[in-house]
Amino acid sequence: MAQILKPELRESIIKSARHEFYVNGFEGASMRNIAKAAHMTVGNLYRYFKNKEDLADALLSSTIDKLDKIITGEINNLPVNISKEQGRSAEFDSRIRRLSMGFAHVFETERKEFLTLIRHQRMADQVVGSIKKIMTVMVERWFSQVDLFDRRTDMITSMLASSVFCGLVRLFEDSQQSTQEEIEWMIMTYLNLFTLMISAGELHYEKK
Repeated sequence: MAQILKPELRESIIKSARHEFYVNGFEGASMRNIAKAAHMTVGNLYRYFKNKEDLADALLSSTIDKLDKIITGEINNLPVNISKEQGRSAEFDSRIRRLSMGFAHVFETERKEFLTLIRHQRMADQVVGSIKKIMTVMVERWFSQVDLFDRRTDMITSMLASSVFCGLVRLFEDSQQSTQEEIEWMIMTYLNLFTLMISAGELHYEKK
């Protein structure tokens, strides 16, 4: 007769994994150490999670979902057309502020998960994909002449998303002693610089 999996043991494994992944990174994390910290055998641990990737998914999926919702929420609320009269940079100021506050809040409340996530390539790629979404929409809404299906445009938005993420990684890694207010300010300033850089491409993008 198969043993019933216990929710409290599953949570104990995830708690142990949170510390192990944070201290040693995904590659260096040991399932044996996680099992020991959870007061169980390695064999019993594998009844709950088939491998480290499965365990990482359980630990980090909620954090990824929160970040994705923050980004997606801003994408869904963007106006269809952004006129020059409105001021393109001004249109995004409040959105950049909300993004900054959202990122800083997730970092502050789920610090170990957040840092583990940005250090794990597969998970980090998911966040980069979300950032690329908003970069693509920004270019689409700002520059009517841009062909989003052009390979070059896709490469540019990919480069921008990767650059934003790399900068945020450095910020979060170096800001573990900073207050949430300081982190919000740094993220907002950093993202605003990218907004200005995109707007500076107006003459190039809208060239007939």
